[in-house]
Amino acid sequence: MISHPERKPEVTAPASQERSFNATEIRFADIILFVRKYILFLIVVVVISIIAGVLYSFLLPKRYEAKVSLLPEYGTSKRGSFSLLNAGLNGDGAEKLQPDLYPTIMQSSPFGEYLLKQPVVDQENKSYKTLLDFMKAQRKPGLLSGLFSSSPKQPVKEVKLSREGILSYSLAEQSQISSAISLLSAEVEQKSGVIEISAETIDPFVSAIIVEAAQKYLVDYVEDYRSSKATQREVLLGDRVKEAKARLRSAEYALQSYRDQNRNIFSNTAKIEEQRLQAEYVLSESLYSDLVRRYEQAKVSVKEERPVFKVLEPVKVPLFKSSPKRLRIGLIAGFLGGFFAILYILLFKEKVIQKIVSGARE
Repeated sequence: MISHPERKPEVTAPASQERSFNATEIRFADIILFVRKYILFLIVVVVISIIAGVLYSFLLPKRYEAKVSLLPEYGTSKRGSFSLLNAGLNGDGAEKLQPDLYPTIMQSSPFGEYLLKQPVVDQENKSYKTLLDFMKAQRKPGLLSGLFSSSPKQPVKEVKLSREGILSYSLAEQSQISSAISLLSAEVEQKSGVIEISAETIDPFVSAIIVEAAQKYLVDYVEDYRSSKATQREVLLGDRVKEAKARLRSAEYALQSYRDQNRNIFSNTAKIEEQRLQAEYVLSESLYSDLVRRYEQAKVSVKEERPVFKVLEPVKVPLFKSSPKRLRIGLIAGFLGGFFAILYILLFKEKVIQKIVSGARE
């Protein structure tokens, strides 16, 4: 009798594991079927979203952007990709302010204060004493804010610190300064070193005016920074010249008075005193001449330290709006509409998450 060897039972994966794998597997054919099934729905949603985005852009206020391009004085030494002339190798002159720090200057609170105080004129030739007055006039309460606004609250008393060198603003003042700073932007072209200052507001005249004000503030700030040491030296030498001039006059008066009083005296003591007064006069005259020479040199040095800014493209009143960009808003709205439509299909139509959860449980 022939005995057959026993066959080992084949080990098969549980059906639940197989179903779980198939439930979470996505094939390329499934994607094709999904697109064919919902392509019309997606197209309709995207088109409606684009139209809604374009219509919404008409509700946004038109904004106008003004620009100015400046080319500052640069040296041959580099710091990063470019820099101004380094500090004078002979020890004269202040350390030069790097152009890549210019945008930071226009983000400071003092600059925001300066900007808010600038007088402006809108395109209807209506004058405003300050930019702050113009900004307040443009704030119109919305319909929803009027419907849902609560009863007015009592203003909170804000205490300011009064100390030199420390800025203390109220919450409203800080908000106004931040709003003024946000109107402007400054960029430095790394390759060419050109500085571009731009401003965007709802009025073309106001945009041009505040760009011109920002340009003036930046130029004055850099000039003051670069010539500060030379200016201090000029002031110091000016005070010393006044002192030396007073000393020279005093020595000259003392010498001439002594000679008038001792004209016919020939004693050795009188001659010694006259020689002493003569030496004091000569020393005072020499000191005064030297200080005057150095003072004139300091004046020239102050002018040499001032940077040179060449205006490549002056400020122009914008003729066309810079925003809102309706095509861009429509495309963004269409993308968002399509994205949320796909989420809706996956979550509620196909119920992908429920299928994945049920497959995992099995």
